[in-house]
Amino acid sequence: MFKRTALSISYYVLTITVFYLLNDAYPSGPCNPGPGILFFLLLLPLSVILLFRNIYVTKKVEKDNLLATLIHAVACVVLFSPLIQ
Repeated sequence: MFKRTALSISYYVLTITVFYLLNDAYPSGPCNPGPGILFFLLLLPLSVILLFRNIYVTKKVEKDNLLATLIHAVACVVLFSPLIQ
């Protein structure tokens, strides 16, 4: 149970770190998005895919995947909240 949770947390920590490093190394402007912004846009669908995969695994295969599913759900809400405003 904690292995999947640790993997989920480390996935988001790693991707956010890469986003900030890319954003600092190659800054973007209003007319030309840098690789950090493009990486962030790639992170959005990947988070949704991981959320649905974890929901499937929790429902069909094993019940102890619930915490990792909740982590992906919270990450999706946090990532999509700036787009909703």
